[in-house]
Amino acid sequence: MDINTVCTLLIAALKDAGYNDSTIFNYQGAVRRFKSFCKEHDVTEYSYEIGKIYTDAVISPKTGKFSKERYHLQGRFFRLINSYVSTGQFDFSTATRLRRQPSGEYYRKVYSDYCSYLKGKYDNKNTRHFYEYGMYSFLSFLEKMEDAFSLEALTASVVLDYVKHSKPERQRGILCELRNICRYLERKDLLMALSGIHAPRHYRIIPVLEAEEQASIKSVTEDSKTPLRDSAMILLGLSTGIGACDIIRLRLTDIDWRNDTISWRQSKTGNLICVPLTPPVGNAIARYLTRQRPDAPNDYLFVRLIAPFAPLSCHSSCYMMVKRILERACVPKAGRILGMHMLRHNAASTMVRHEVPVETIAAILGHSDPDTTGIYITTDEKRLKECVLPFGDISKEVHP
Repeated sequence: MDINTVCTLLIAALKDAGYNDSTIFNYQGAVRRFKSFCKEHDVTEYSYEIGKIYTDAVISPKTGKFSKERYHLQGRFFRLINSYVSTGQFDFSTATRLRRQPSGEYYRKVYSDYCSYLKGKYDNKNTRHFYEYGMYSFLSFLEKMEDAFSLEALTASVVLDYVKHSKPERQRGILCELRNICRYLERKDLLMALSGIHAPRHYRIIPVLEAEEQASIKSVTEDSKTPLRDSAMILLGLSTGIGACDIIRLRLTDIDWRNDTISWRQSKTGNLICVPLTPPVGNAIARYLTRQRPDAPNDYLFVRLIAPFAPLSCHSSCYMMVKRILERACVPKAGRILGMHMLRHNAASTMVRHEVPVETIAAILGHSDPDTTGIYITTDEKRLKECVLPFGDISKEVHP
């Protein structure tokens, strides 16, 4: 296909799809560079090979260094052109990152079959990803052994050796993953070998945001430079503790404006959560809906701000949003977990400090066991002091 023709069609398709002028401008730059590149190589017809060579040219001629902007833009340009050459249409869907797979052919087949099994057994995507990663890690361990063997020949000593060489903080999760693998293989002998192992649970004090940091974050959310969508999402996270997998699945109908509530069904537990929509959060969502949300062909509450206006696809969207706001608010990571999980911890800890019953907090967070919520008491200095026994009346004398 003629290079000038396919490039002209691409720019026209971007405009028809509703892309922002700034995005179209960037693609026009990519087109100009691509045409110059092809002219230098005396090429007039597009081919996969010439497109790949152009895509890999990510060193800026001005700085002589790797250009992250060129890497992402030229890679997307390459995918769009290839989609049109192959199908006659430009595929504007966002590319998803492929999950890693074992390198060996046999283990790849085992991994693929296990993923199919999980898909039929578990509806929750996060649960499937947890077990998929567990199988990938275990198969990677087996591949590093000198003598590769089939899973039918798996012995208890190999399984226990895998647990032994894993990180202590990962052992509880690994044992859960291995039990599921053993049930899948119908290996009761291996399940019996694992039944006597009880990895310790590692508790830690949950780090939260200080009052000054919360004030700084609020200031950033009120800044005109912050997208209204991002402000609404972070305020909702701070207020309700909603998880990333649930916030990206919210629908417009999940908000009851008449009764000032917002509800969702937790993807992890299936529990239905309904919480009050506070004025700051409700106003932030209303501003986003009336001023910024594009006319998307779906009913998701939060969608991409540039075409295609699809719903946010994964946790990384939320993570990057929170990361950008925290950086602008000058909130240091300082060993804390970033992303929506940090906001979730902070919301739970705030409720603890305001003496909200643990059972209520557990219901809001979707914890099946209130004991799980008890970890957030570690953020309440006042209650921690109440747990300390008084030592004032202990005698200072030493008795034989």
